[in-house]
Amino acid sequence: MLPLTTAVIGFLLGLGGLRELLVDGIWYGQMQPLLIGAAGALVSSLLLLAAVAIWLRWTRWPRLASFAGALSIVFHVYGALQPQRNVGLLAMTLGVGIGVALLAHVGRRRRVALQLVER
Repeated sequence: MLPLTTAVIGFLLGLGGLRELLVDGIWYGQMQPLLIGAAGALVSSLLLLAAVAIWLRWTRWPRLASFAGALSIVFHVYGALQPQRNVGLLAMTLGVGIGVALLAHVGRRRRVALQLVER
C-alpha cells in the first residue's frame, strides 16, 4: 500500500512543483519560485523513484526511500516558511507525512532484520 500512496503523493506534489517552476519561475521571471519549483520537482521525482524501488524490491530501496523521505521533510518544511511561503499547508502536510511514513517503513524493516539476526 505504501508504494502506491507514495507514487500518488509524489505525482501530486510534482504537479505543484512544475506549476511553480513553469508559471511563476519561468513565465513571470521570479527567482525564488524558480528554485523552489525545480527543487520540488526533484523531490517529487525522488518520491516516485522510491515508490518504484519499494514496489519492485530493489536491493537498495531502503537507502533510496530514507533519502527521499528525509529530503521531502526538509524541503516541504523549508518551502512552507515565511516570508515567501511557496508551499501551502496541504502540500507541506502531504510531503512531511509521506517522508515520515517512508522513514518509519525503512526503520521497521531494519528492526525486523535485526531480530532475525539475533535468533
